[in-house]
Amino acid sequence: MTSAPFSAWPARLHAACADCTLLRTAVALETTTSTQDAPETRSAHAGTLVTAWRQSSGRGRFGRNWADTATMGIAVTFVVDAQPAERLALAGAVAAAEAAESTLGARVGIKWPNDIVVGGRKLAGVLIETTSGRALIGIGMNIAQPRFEAELEDRATSLAMLGAHADRIEVLCALIGTLDRALLASDAALVEHFLARDALRGTRALFSTPAGPVEGEVRSVDPMRGLVVRTDSGEHFLPAHSTSVAEWGGRRGSSR
Repeated sequence: MTSAPFSAWPARLHAACADCTLLRTAVALETTTSTQDAPETRSAHAGTLVTAWRQSSGRGRFGRNWADTATMGIAVTFVVDAQPAERLALAGAVAAAEAAESTLGARVGIKWPNDIVVGGRKLAGVLIETTSGRALIGIGMNIAQPRFEAELEDRATSLAMLGAHADRIEVLCALIGTLDRALLASDAALVEHFLARDALRGTRALFSTPAGPVEGEVRSVDPMRGLVVRTDSGEHFLPAHSTSVAEWGGRRGSSR
């Protein structure tokens, strides 16, 4: 399909924000290293989103890298009022899942805490940071990639690889709407949307924690508090703020 040129993005983004309650201003950059680190993001007021035609050095949770695949994905940072990071990660994951589903026409999974997955492969990720009384919700999603490098081919996917050939700006505008609604939703509603898509419960995974690695079967997930893992020594609660998925289903975990 034909993709809208970068020159068309500002007007499309402005129209998407016009329908929102919290997200009212959009800034479109032709290129940036990371939308999280762009000067336009660092100086923005709450209610602003900053996106880029191309992001060359995206980064993820715990300093992980987000692969540069030229202009085949979307990268956007939403500036909002400071809130608990766990709630923002939950809202971002639910919003990204719903935006992907609006294009795919099928349910996707959320791998705690905030990876969007289909068939065990990562489609999108969320990064939450706080600065100067504001919070940054960074979301990256794979859109048009026909394939990935060998090191990612068994753990990454895109909308195109899943059979949905969408214009990036259409997916981005859908994401603006779903995140605006997610930010306005109650905690209970967000948890309900998460649990309907939970891809981690009932599977085995290896987790990185401050006390060392923990491996076992995930028995339950509370998306804003953490998860309970059953190991050979019993059940252990792993708090959300200090735990990450190191390996899952034979694939290394990663977040935007």
